[in-house]
Amino acid sequence: MTELRTNQIAISASTPAETIMQEQSVELDYILPDYYPDVCKLIKCFVKPSILNESVNDNRLSYELLAEVRIFYCSENSHVLQCVTQNLHFSRTAELPPGENMITEILPATDYVNCRAVSRRRLDVRGAVTIRVRTISVHQQNAISDLFGKNMQIRKIPLQYQTKRMHTVNHIVLAEELELGSSKPPLLHVVRCEARPVEQNHKLVSGNLLAQGNLQIEILYACEKENDSSLESMSFRIPYSQMIELEGVEEQDPCEVICSVASCDLKPVTDENGEIKVLRCEAELKLSCTALRMATESLVCDAFSTEHPCEVKKTKLFTSSVPVMISELLARNMKLNCTDGELDCVYDAWCEIKNLTTSLEAESSEICVNGMMSCFLLVRESTGMPRLLEKEETFEHRFQIQGLGEQDRVQLRVNAENCSYTMTSASEVTVKTELRIEGSITHCTETEVLSEIDVQEEAEHPKHYALKLYFGRAQESIWEIAKRCHTSVEAIMEENDLVQEQLTENSMLLIPIIH
Repeated sequence: MTELRTNQIAISASTPAETIMQEQSVELDYILPDYYPDVCKLIKCFVKPSILNESVNDNRLSYELLAEVRIFYCSENSHVLQCVTQNLHFSRTAELPPGENMITEILPATDYVNCRAVSRRRLDVRGAVTIRVRTISVHQQNAISDLFGKNMQIRKIPLQYQTKRMHTVNHIVLAEELELGSSKPPLLHVVRCEARPVEQNHKLVSGNLLAQGNLQIEILYACEKENDSSLESMSFRIPYSQMIELEGVEEQDPCEVICSVASCDLKPVTDENGEIKVLRCEAELKLSCTALRMATESLVCDAFSTEHPCEVKKTKLFTSSVPVMISELLARNMKLNCTDGELDCVYDAWCEIKNLTTSLEAESSEICVNGMMSCFLLVRESTGMPRLLEKEETFEHRFQIQGLGEQDRVQLRVNAENCSYTMTSASEVTVKTELRIEGSITHCTETEVLSEIDVQEEAEHPKHYALKLYFGRAQESIWEIAKRCHTSVEAIMEENDLVQEQLTENSMLLIPIIH
């Protein structure tokens, strides 16, 4: 009597992502230093959050949050736009759901911010930052890859899965002196600074990952020009290149590098004439690098014995594919009006994205991206006073992804870049913004496979005949017929000259019984 032998294999399965929500209050009681003029008119307060570092130990996530507070105001009898900048650091922890090899993604966003002048020398800021932590648990799960003996009939399906995930986070510190140039007026102070990575690429070199790109820096600074206060804009690019060690990575392993700006600090450098024509830039970039090792295995999804009755147990494996990169460019126009006066000029325009949501529509194979676009326009009124115009509009963008499923994971980032403006009248400005949608989609598959089989050796299927008739219906599976009649798929197909494992029409079948 042959023994039943089972081959099993460990499959890396992932549990669908969960989201943890946290809130961090932002409070700042700020007394102006002596070199700042008194506050006469508050214009706007911004809070920009970012994650400096993170770590996971024993299902506990620890991270450091940086909140950059930037306050615009004007003093009495002056048209110079003043700017107060303070960096607030917070150390936070979060309990992660139970799981192994936890993967986390931290997404901070400003919820709200309010600022008031307690006195001419004192500012009070109150706000909040919402932190979303997405988690994925990767664990090993056993599945049956083959069965032998007991006249077992098995049905297999191919399954692609991740056998290894290599991940590391590197930080790059860039230091560069940015020269304003001879054609630009000397700097009084920096009003606004935006930094973002552009032209990014990566490749494997001698077993290591080489990440390259440029840091695009846009600055707006206050100056004196033709005996009047003004604002000037400048743009710089700083190249970066970093060799990253990913232990065990091979040439065929797909890799992903996500670069983000953790911080960017500009310090003025005063020359021998007491003027500021150079800025010393210190920026920290965070490189999140991931490489995947993929494999394909044929697993048993169903089985039965032509000899004995069987009981089977099945389990569901949740596996994920190689992430598919997404890059979409979306143009949006927005009109801003100054309803109580005329504009002399426009200094700068920029946009921020908030309340970003994504949804999957499997029936139409579409991803829907929704969010709020906040547009800001820094202008000078006809009186010479700087002013900030702002407007919010919702946006929606849809794009198709082939083979989209309801359980697929989407990770998207939307950045506003290349803001340009046109003064259409003395009180109206049209701002054109390009929204860059970047990220990845991971196709996730829930597959039911065999985990256990119990053969009742003390019982046997009745075999009182060698052949019987069976009336099959269109679209019926030959496998299910064979399983019901305790025979093999090959025997039925050979006896009836079938070429497909599914009936195309109603027909009478001859069912040979295996002895």
